[in-house]
Amino acid sequence: MMRLKLEKLFAECDKHLARINRAYTKMAGFMPLDATQYQQLSDDEIEHIDQFLFRFAKLQDAIGERVFVVLLEFLQEEGIKAKPFVDILNRLEQLGLLEDKNDWLALRKIRNNIAHQYEDEPQLAAEALNAIYAAKPGLEKIYATLKARYVLVPE
Repeated sequence: MMRLKLEKLFAECDKHLARINRAYTKMAGFMPLDATQYQQLSDDEIEHIDQFLFRFAKLQDAIGERVFVVLLEFLQEEGIKAKPFVDILNRLEQLGLLEDKNDWLALRKIRNNIAHQYEDEPQLAAEALNAIYAAKPGLEKIYATLKARYVLVPE
């Protein structure tokens, strides 16, 4: 039951990651941005950015809100849902499922920065976009580690 739930979560995350990667590749030609470039983005470029940001958020939410908890439950950790998020991160780190909890916390901070709309401040908008674009490999690495460790658990 728990294995099936995890596999469905991983399939969902794989879909988000595939779409992130597609947008990331399309953005490579115009990233990183400065304030002037940000103000001159085409509609197509904005579309790629929107797709990237949306899927980045969806993947991060799926991992942080569901994969972490379900994976620990699958490993028969007790009372996970009642624990504060920082305790969940600490346990994941202890089990080697998360290399460094601060990496996850940094990703959350970067994502929260992009949530603030900087339409009237192109320099801040460009910096926030550059930061989240640069953070993609870190999010991908965290997900890959979780998935690889799960695959190693015998049935």
